[in-house]
Amino acid sequence: MASQRETQPGAQLELGAQLAAAPSLAEIVRAARILAVRSRREAAGVLVGAWRSAFRGGGVEFEESRPYAPGDDVRAIDWNATARTGAPWVKRFREERSCTLLLALDASGSMAFGTTGRSKAQTAAHAAALLAASAAQAGDPVGFVAFGDEVRREIPPGRGDAHTWRVIRAAAESADAPHGATALGVVADWIRAHARRRSLVVVLSDFRDPALARRPFAVLGRRHDLVAAIVEDPRERDLVAAGGLRLADSERPAGHVVLGTRRAQRDAYQRAAAEHRAVLARRLREESAELVWLDTAGNPLRPLVRFFRARGTQRRGIP
Repeated sequence: MASQRETQPGAQLELGAQLAAAPSLAEIVRAARILAVRSRREAAGVLVGAWRSAFRGGGVEFEESRPYAPGDDVRAIDWNATARTGAPWVKRFREERSCTLLLALDASGSMAFGTTGRSKAQTAAHAAALLAASAAQAGDPVGFVAFGDEVRREIPPGRGDAHTWRVIRAAAESADAPHGATALGVVADWIRAHARRRSLVVVLSDFRDPALARRPFAVLGRRHDLVAAIVEDPRERDLVAAGGLRLADSERPAGHVVLGTRRAQRDAYQRAAAEHRAVLARRLREESAELVWLDTAGNPLRPLVRFFRARGTQRRGIP
């Protein structure tokens, strides 16, 4: 029964039923094509506009100073040049023309969990496809890496429809069979080695890595725009009354535990989950990461649009 597929923070339900046969490559490719079409359609609307406002046209690169002309913004006055020449000068800035997007998708065992009809990995792949389509429509290069306890798939940044399709297909294929442990340090090292200029780095993960306490993204967050897209399932926040549940850790198998679901136990579970979320958010913010929460129960389009709109507003200095 669906109501019996529960989890506790850091653990996944051990399912007694036999797993369905793995999908064929043709089925994966078909699913990737559907995902690509859907994501391009969704990104063509509100998301691509929010993307442009958040990551393009920031005017942050100084280009030159020139004499002041009537109508120039007085806030752009170059006071040093004005003092040297005795006449007012203003600064000119070069508009940012592109923003390289690096997508890092967690394909570890815990990402296979899901109680709403799709797993955390599938939700992350959908979000990655939306972001790739939005960046592509804005003319920005996109790169991709899938990781678990090692780098499993990588695509260098590039542009064009064919390249975007490769990224979306790689995300769908990586989400199809998540396994192994999470090693955030692995993907942090990969990004440091491959991101030669300031980039937007989006890590899509449930961040179930004990090594997070060692701050693997500390340097990364100072050099790049780091976004932590935290993927979770509703049953990781709240349990339902379902009798005794057998739980096992999908990344570090070592037996199982049985958890009761009486009211007191559900309340304790909810408090532990809330504390886990607060600690995770604090640790990621300490590494200069911005946070966006994704849920397997909903379309990732809405939280992504809200996030990028808010970021664009902050960039323009609107209170």
